[in-house]
Amino acid sequence: MTADSLKTLHTALVDARNGYQEAAKDADTPALKSLFAEMISLKERDHAELHDALTRLGETPDDSGSFMSTVHETVISVRAAVTGLGTNALSSFVSGEEQIVADYDDALKDCAGDPAITATLRRQRGTLLTKIAEMKQLET
Repeated sequence: MTADSLKTLHTALVDARNGYQEAAKDADTPALKSLFAEMISLKERDHAELHDALTRLGETPDDSGSFMSTVHETVISVRAAVTGLGTNALSSFVSGEEQIVADYDDALKDCAGDPAITATLRRQRGTLLTKIAEMKQLET
């Protein structure tokens, strides 16, 4: 089993959490602030579980995120300044989360031989799909 896709997912969760932290500062409505706070908590919990899984596999997880953290934070900040950060921005967050679902799919394939990790990945993926549906509902 290779841990590369698990590391990629781990990094994506860090990047997403950082983006939501920026978004929570600039959200236009209490409902969005609440949603972003929920997503921060979700990303932190999921990240911690994957961090533990990587450690059990003998890997040293990198908690700093990637360059995309900076990109996400900048884009969110600029968007908030120019057009505000209302429900019209949710489609961008949905797209990002759908990419993370694809990262979960890759990790599930690569970790198929480890029942504990795949159970965690399936549970996290299912929760994320529910949150994506909630975001889409708020968009309309």
